[in-house]
Formats: sequence, C-alpha cells, structure tokens
Amino acid sequence: MVAHLLPILFIFLAQELTFEERSKIEIIDDDRLVPYQETYFEAGPVTGNILNAHYFPGINLYNSGRYTRAEQEFNYVLLRPQYMSAHPRQNEFMSMSYYLRGMIYFYHARGVGHYTAAKDDFEAALKWNPQSHIVYIELARLYAVLGFREQAVSLLRHLLQSTPDKMISDEARKQLDAFTTPSPSSGVTPGPAATQPQP
Repeated sequence: MVAHLLPILFIFLAQELTFEERSKIEIIDDDRLVPYQETYFEAGPVTGNILNAHYFPGINLYNSGRYTRAEQEFNYVLLRPQYMSAHPRQNEFMSMSYYLRGMIYFYHARGVGHYTAAKDDFEAALKWNPQSHIVYIELARLYAVLGFREQAVSLLRHLLQSTPDKMISDEARKQLDAFTTPSPSSGVTPGPAATQPQP
C-alpha cells in the first residue's frame, strides 16, 4: 500500500510551495519567551544592516526555540539576497538562512507541505553553498522519513566522497548504517547538536 503512494508523494515533493502555501504551515515554538534582540557585530558590507537586524537575531531566536519569529527573520534575509551582494560571505549567510528555515519546517512544524518546504530549503542551501555538509545529512534524514531510503543512502555516500570533517563524516556514517541495516525502527535519528549554529 505505502509503496504505491511513494511515486505520488515524490511528485508532490518535487513541486515548490508558493508563499501562500508556506504561510499555512504551523510553526511550533518552545515554551520559552525570548524577545527579539538586534546584534551589533562588525558584520561587513551589507545594505540596511540586514545581518545585525535580521540574520544574527534569527539565529539567536532559532537557538532559543522561537521558531515562528526566527522563520520571519530568515524570510526577510532570503527575500533580499542583493542586500549582501558586496559581502564575501554572502553564499554562507544565504545557505545558513535556508538551512535553518528548512530545519524549522522539518523538525518544528506541522501541516500540509512542511516536508516539501524543508526539502526546498535544504536544496536551496546546497545551491548557495555546496560545502555546507550538514545540509546533506538533514536532507538524507528527510528522504528517509518519507520512505526514500535509496535516495538518502545515495546522498550520504556522495557526502562521504567529498571528505567532510570528522564530526560530519561520523554522523553521515552513523546515518548510513541506520539506513542500510534492517531494523524495526526507522533508523532516523534527530539532528546532532552541531546543527545549532552560533552567531
């Protein structure tokens, strides 16, 4: 029964969500009340103070479990890549914004389309920065959760061929073992602590 639904699910996942469809996804916050707080880093050449007013506060809100507000900050950044066009780390900032918003949709959201939104964001993160190795692991986990184990295994093998650092390669091997070893559970483990970025 499930095998018959996988091709339909894969077609659905291949369609990008509109902004209106994304707005219907319910974000689930932790119970902590952490207010928005602008940062004051010497962040480099940008327009409109986008890094200190949106990017770094978004990371702080994400790390504090305020996912709804973090998503809003990442939305602001992702809609304005031109504000960082003069910054040498633009690709890194854009990739991290997509990755963290994808993490919100994958782990801290519910409703129709939240997996599609996560997949779209993880893929966009890799387009901006193919060296963002942690994204491959999360995308593989997403594929595995949806039943696409072959795609998950292929992605992890590709990652390991790129010789990432030890922490990433250990996590990739752990996930690869879980996806290729028959067991009654799904084998998908939650994201490592390394997915919690610091500004």
